[in-house]
Formats: sequence, structure tokens, C-alpha cells
Amino acid sequence: MNGYEFNLDMYKLVARNVNKYMKLKNLTTESLAQFTEISEKFLDKFLNNNDNTAISIYDLYKISVILEVGMNVFFEE
Repeated sequence: MNGYEFNLDMYKLVARNVNKYMKLKNLTTESLAQFTEISEKFLDKFLNNNDNTAISIYDLYKISVILEVGMNVFFEE
């Protein structure tokens, strides 16, 4: 192959990190959904189902603005 390794569970990693920063800011899924104008049902699925649910870059950006962190922290293992 090309010698690169890609994290196949990247969306799960991002979801875990979003949850981590939500807890630090004392935000619920409901409040994050309201602030970001992302469906609460979708956010709940993304954050809790552990099935590699995809999220758009724009939605991830909005989450980072509300949580007051750079998007890069969502990708840290």
C-alpha cells in the first residue's frame, strides 16, 4: 500500500472528544443542539451510538465555536 495508516474509528474519537469538552463546559446535547442549530436527534446519534456516524466539517466547526476550542482538539487521541 502507500505506507499511511488511517484511523478507521475517527468519528468515534471525535465524538468522545466533543463529549469531553461538553462536560467541561457543562453543556447538554440539547443545549449544544440549540446553540449550533444541529438536530438534537442527530447530535445524540453522533455522540452516543459509537457507529462512526459522519458529521460535516461545518457542523464540527460550529461545535468548536460553542465549546471555545480549536477543531484540532477533537482529533487528539
